[in-house]
Amino acid sequence: MNICESTPMSVCKGYSRIFNEISTAIVLLAFLAGCGGGGGGGSGGAGSGPPDTTVPTVTAMTPGEDNSGVATNGKITATLSEAMVPALITAIDPATNNPANFRLANGANFIPGTVSYDTTNHIAVFTPTGSLAPNTRYTATVITGIKDLGNNPLTTDFAWCFETGGTADSTPPGVTSTVPVNGTTGVAVNRKITATFSEEMNSSTLTPASFTVTGPGATPVSGTVTYPGGTAVFTPSAGLAANTTYTATIGTGAMDLASNALQANVTWSFTTGASADVTAPVVLSNDPAGAPSGVAISNTIKVTFSEAMDPATITTANFAVTGPGTTPVVGTVAFDATNNTATFTRINHPNTLVTSHPTPVSYLEPNTTYTATLTAGAKDMAGNALANNRVWSFTTAP
Repeated sequence: MNICESTPMSVCKGYSRIFNEISTAIVLLAFLAGCGGGGGGGSGGAGSGPPDTTVPTVTAMTPGEDNSGVATNGKITATLSEAMVPALITAIDPATNNPANFRLANGANFIPGTVSYDTTNHIAVFTPTGSLAPNTRYTATVITGIKDLGNNPLTTDFAWCFETGGTADSTPPGVTSTVPVNGTTGVAVNRKITATFSEEMNSSTLTPASFTVTGPGATPVSGTVTYPGGTAVFTPSAGLAANTTYTATIGTGAMDLASNALQANVTWSFTTGASADVTAPVVLSNDPAGAPSGVAISNTIKVTFSEAMDPATITTANFAVTGPGTTPVVGTVAFDATNNTATFTRINHPNTLVTSHPTPVSYLEPNTTYTATLTAGAKDMAGNALANNRVWSFTTAP
């Protein structure tokens, strides 16, 4: 029925006007929803999948917990498990002495400095305004005010201590190992190229400008460079050519955390084979072994792989420990590229400023059952994932 058939003309025009306005509003709302303007924005917005509810964690730091003899001119870093909001990673304000979300302190005295954030590698870097005092104990703390891109904050403050030595670091870094090793043949065409250093590096200096790959001949290979877990990783944008010789170079633009550069370029070559690597990595062993009791509380938790793994996938996101029960254990994960071993170390540091620890903060609790989980998110350098999760439990000694 046409509403205007039995309605006075003036009323009909009113109905038509209202109807047109309602229709326009519906179309506008639909348009806004399609553009993300319906208030759903962020990781949980319409059409963007489920919201991000995974809390970030600190997965590594430099200097390490209770390290001694630390150079007085170095930077302090904290590696996060995922991308963070850069604006929330701030240092103490030298003018107001107002501590912020990445703090360094000597006792009750906060150290002025600046903070930068490497968005590629998720590394927060604290640079003290001046040299640190020699032979002095410092406490670094990443505060729960920092958040990931899904607005999830750290659940607890993450703190650790170190002690400086008597001198500054003036020693240039070196490259201790490369994969593939110089002269290797038959390299899979889908493999990444890596370099491990003699010390922690400034991740912002490891880029496609300082880590290059060429081949055949001087033809540059397009790719990206990352620095996860102390290893520089060059990932080609496309598969390498078969049966071709390539040359990788780390240039003198690469620097350590005290701004010491490589003294000379480091170059190595390798030759690809005819095919890609499609074989999944295998866990050769885990320590402690499954279901033992009486494990020493000083034990770290380790996994050894059958081949080199992508260190970007060997983090607390894929290697986690709980105990007792489902309570997450706060800790860090390190990958030893020489022995293909991943190590989870507990960091049970008090959040208050302390001068010493009667018991090492890496120790586990006595008479407690822990469960370690290594997920299939762990991948080798060709991108092949573990076939299954690896889960095992153990109980510490009383």
